[in-house]
Amino acid sequence: MKPNSSRCHTAKAHPAWLLLCVLISACGGNYSGGSSESGNSNSGGSGGSGGGGQFADSRQFFSERVAPSLNFCRNCHVDGGVADTPEGSRFKLSASAVDDYEKLNASWIALGKGVESNKLLIEASVPAEPHSGGKPWPVGSVPYENMKILLQCWDNPSACAALLGNGGDPVTGLPLLGSKRGGHLWESFCAGKDENDATPLPADPRSLVRPGANEGRAVFYNAFWQDCHANAPEAEKQAKTCGEYIKRRERGRHFILDELPVGNSSAASHRDSWRKWGLSARPDNFDELYTLRYGLNEAPFHNPYPLQGEDPKVARDCPDGRTNVLGGCGRLPLGLRQRKDAQGKWTGQIGSAACLLCHGGQIGEPTLIGTESLGSGNNNYDVIMAARDGSPFINTPVETVLPPFDINYVFNIGVKQRGQNNAVGAFEFLNTLLDVDSLGINPNPLKTITTGGAQGVLDVSHPLAHTQDTPAWWNMGSRPRKFFDAGVSNDSTRIIMAAGPGELQTLFTYDGVPYRSRIEEWDQDLEAYFLSLRSPPWPFEKSPGVPDIDTTLAEQGAILFHSKNLWAETGNANRPKPMGGNGSCASCHGAYSPRYVNDPAYLETPALEGVAGHISPLAVIGTDRARSDMLTPTLRAGWDSTYWGYPEGTPGYVAPEDKDPITEALDDMSPLRQPGLCGWQKDVIGYQAPPLYGVWATAPYFHNGSVPTVEAVLDSSKRHTIWQRKLRSEGTVKGFDQRLSAYDKSAMGWQHTAMTCQQMPGTQQINCNPADDKGPSTQQLVQNFLNRTLSWAGLLTIPDPAANSIDKRLVYDSRILGNDDAGHEFTDVLTEAERKALIEYLKTL
Repeated sequence: MKPNSSRCHTAKAHPAWLLLCVLISACGGNYSGGSSESGNSNSGGSGGSGGGGQFADSRQFFSERVAPSLNFCRNCHVDGGVADTPEGSRFKLSASAVDDYEKLNASWIALGKGVESNKLLIEASVPAEPHSGGKPWPVGSVPYENMKILLQCWDNPSACAALLGNGGDPVTGLPLLGSKRGGHLWESFCAGKDENDATPLPADPRSLVRPGANEGRAVFYNAFWQDCHANAPEAEKQAKTCGEYIKRRERGRHFILDELPVGNSSAASHRDSWRKWGLSARPDNFDELYTLRYGLNEAPFHNPYPLQGEDPKVARDCPDGRTNVLGGCGRLPLGLRQRKDAQGKWTGQIGSAACLLCHGGQIGEPTLIGTESLGSGNNNYDVIMAARDGSPFINTPVETVLPPFDINYVFNIGVKQRGQNNAVGAFEFLNTLLDVDSLGINPNPLKTITTGGAQGVLDVSHPLAHTQDTPAWWNMGSRPRKFFDAGVSNDSTRIIMAAGPGELQTLFTYDGVPYRSRIEEWDQDLEAYFLSLRSPPWPFEKSPGVPDIDTTLAEQGAILFHSKNLWAETGNANRPKPMGGNGSCASCHGAYSPRYVNDPAYLETPALEGVAGHISPLAVIGTDRARSDMLTPTLRAGWDSTYWGYPEGTPGYVAPEDKDPITEALDDMSPLRQPGLCGWQKDVIGYQAPPLYGVWATAPYFHNGSVPTVEAVLDSSKRHTIWQRKLRSEGTVKGFDQRLSAYDKSAMGWQHTAMTCQQMPGTQQINCNPADDKGPSTQQLVQNFLNRTLSWAGLLTIPDPAANSIDKRLVYDSRILGNDDAGHEFTDVLTEAERKALIEYLKTL
């Protein structure tokens, strides 16, 4: 189908026709121009042809009908471009369009002349032909027909005149660069409105990802949305107007800041933390050193505590220049928060805001990842040090054998390294202690045993589920399912409150009512707040206000990201193939470029911009499978009928309060329990490709944080078995350096150093395997075996008596079960130039 050129270029054209013309001309449909950001855009349809008349000769036809399409090719087919390879250089353009006619003609001759058999035509149009730039002019499209006419003129000059009135006017394509930086459609749609606004909300883009969605297109979906609240009361369903959404969003913001913190530690106790650090006096930069020691980060909002002699209820001027400050002159990090009383006044008591311990990430200054980007995964949190300093066994031999008895450690089960957490293991711990539908106390060790596990036998190894690198909240609005394996629908809002029960007396009760009530009170408000968050922009600048991004290279990366079929390369010929899509990065991670977002060959609606809903099977993705193997047997078998699976929305459900106590206590393991509306995903065992908004700020990478840079993600030869991030230390206090000076701009990730087992802290005989320097140590072989076969065995550590052995937490060791850095090797087929272009493009998201 060709657009009617006169209607497409008429100023009063109907909007539907204008949209159709743009979509037909977009990349993967009909490319016809370069990005407006590249300076290469040309508009056709004026001059010699008069919109369908005769041209004087093939050169004039080329200038008006073909040249605009070549601006897309110019992104890559130039000296130094990603297509400047032995294969791609057979077709090469100049940076200037002046000599395009001669360049194209020379390439046509070099490629063997002809028309429909010539690579100039078929590489960019025939699906079976490998072309990293995709298919910018499919067979029958306007650019295809125009190029075909030009080649016919060259092939048979005597017949050219009769052809020059054919073809069609090209339409300039949409930009290659541009990003909405995550967040949710509702946030932008409701911008400028208030809580009283009655404007109906558009459909949640995530809810569009159902079986059959986007079928046959370049972006492939198999992680489907489920409506958990379908049979819930209207007040419990998704917001329907901008006013409802905004009200929920603001309640969610209030919850994070002032309702989430629990506990009542005194400000004096916090001020005296330095006494456990081996120091002789309180350092002047105590607040800064506190964040360094425990891997917490400065808050981008007012987060005070009172210093010695300060009344938090009295405003004062602070030594650092702040004036009229309430709450005190001290600065608490993210993860800690001074409590307020019923009148909203500071109390001097400090609570733990548990969610922000793991989601309170930061890079550089606090303003860099500000309040609109709150919720970056904290790849810095030092649960081991926090637990050690809170343990009664600190500095005793018992400390090296048993985990510190501290709440931080309990809810980060089995963590061995700084920057990781085990939220899923902590959840399974709660699932063992609490009744599955009432959430009342009902300890049942049988819940840790299931049949049909990873090996198809009795399985007791799952509860640790292995550590993970915390994802960013700002991508919640761009994924239809939660968790690394796409376990549950993102409409399962209850689970985001699993760690927010308030005080322990709310979490542990006989009937579970306080816990469930708190969840229902805040879960959808908290989700609305998460949906409002956006990723931080690339922070490095060429000059004030100008990002340090090579836009020419980034545009090449945009094309490769959305179009290059990695499985068309010979290096991937024997690798398992994805379940669908065009084989590009976008097929799993979603489409972001305006040109591809508006191309119906990629997305059935532009509302799906940036939505990633692809589960890659373990055999395809190849990343460490320990989390999948050990998580799935229990939760996949029992989740559906738990409170978290919304069983009350299905026929035959009996509420906990309507069952007798004995039945309620014994029915947790019953195969007759009623499944809910939102079950655990059981169709594909693998890992969900994440949305990539703000990817620069989420290093290290993979679900276990095993790869420190995007460069190493794309090139597995640059990974290291053992590595360490750049450290920062002051006296006895040390931790990861979170400053921008520790960031690797070219590789996109953290600066790091490869290590050998001999260079690790601790005892060499324990760290190394005498028979295999790179293989698991003797200690790890034993612990890995126990963790595979015995429930909760990962809580124990074979002691290392060396004084500095605790510093192993500052080293990433991929030999530990669950820490393997394998996977994603299908990108090894990229050239070095292609990797650089992709990284440059990712900086723009």
